[in-house]
Amino acid sequence: MWSFLKQKSNEALNRWRDYPLREGSVYMERYCIIRFLGMGSYGQAYACTELDTGAAVLLKRSMPSKKELGRRLLKRESDILQRLDHPQIPKWYAYIRQGREEALVMELIEGANVEHKAMAEGHAYTLAEALGIVRQLLEPLAHVHEAGFVHRDVRIPNVLEHNGSVSLIDFGLACGIGERLPEELLIGLKEKPLAASPPHGVPEDSGSELKRRMRLPEPSSDLYGLGHLLLFMLYAGYETAAGQEERSWEEELALPREAARFIRRLLQQEEPGWPSAAECGNELDRLLDGGQIAKGGEQKQMGRVKAAPDKTRNPDAVELP
Repeated sequence: MWSFLKQKSNEALNRWRDYPLREGSVYMERYCIIRFLGMGSYGQAYACTELDTGAAVLLKRSMPSKKELGRRLLKRESDILQRLDHPQIPKWYAYIRQGREEALVMELIEGANVEHKAMAEGHAYTLAEALGIVRQLLEPLAHVHEAGFVHRDVRIPNVLEHNGSVSLIDFGLACGIGERLPEELLIGLKEKPLAASPPHGVPEDSGSELKRRMRLPEPSSDLYGLGHLLLFMLYAGYETAAGQEERSWEEELALPREAARFIRRLLQQEEPGWPSAAECGNELDRLLDGGQIAKGGEQKQMGRVKAAPDKTRNPDAVELP
């Protein structure tokens, strides 16, 4: 009983420690908090105004309850972002400290993420739109890979659309290509149980396998995530008829043959995947320019999807850090 009460007490204390900063308050005498954007496994994100310049910025603060581990993870994210320079990736501005408080300051990119556009706004993506977003995303991903890193979190909340352009955000899970993270960081990122596949003969649910596959420190994991993101967009306007038996995504979406083959390669279901985002982009350009994938993308849309089948679920259906 005592251990249970102690655990509940610690949980309540951590919730109090991590309560979001008040809107209108000033952080480190330099940044005015405009609004709270969200919370991850070790950080809190805020839209802020820099008092000296009046510039709008995004401030990611290490969560107090995570203590030194949270600060290590945030500094790690800052170091990676500082080494990237691409118009579709938030620009690194500063890493600031004051006592035990630490924060990463970066460019604030406005826009609606793909998840909000599809689920809240009811937007049904055509094949042309979805492939256009994929092609745009391959540009920052190629830059990330060429810099020696893997994003490892290519999901619908991390893709922003604004005035026809697409940005890739949130590098909290990024790592070096082939890098093996220390055990304490894996635990901090809630990845320790996913370090290996289950023992032989033990079934693994699709969500766990999806998450494990996206977390591999190799470029193909970003392309794998991109494949699921593409399927999510294509399913956003699809609704099965009442009583219809569940079928494969190839049967339900009825895509052009080369488009389906392209998705299978992203998911590594047919032939080995591409070794880099740049090579994947070259292949997509070849297919589009050669007319092998219809640019109109007019697969029939039947309204909003009520529940995507498990075989097509985006990793956002799984709780991720």
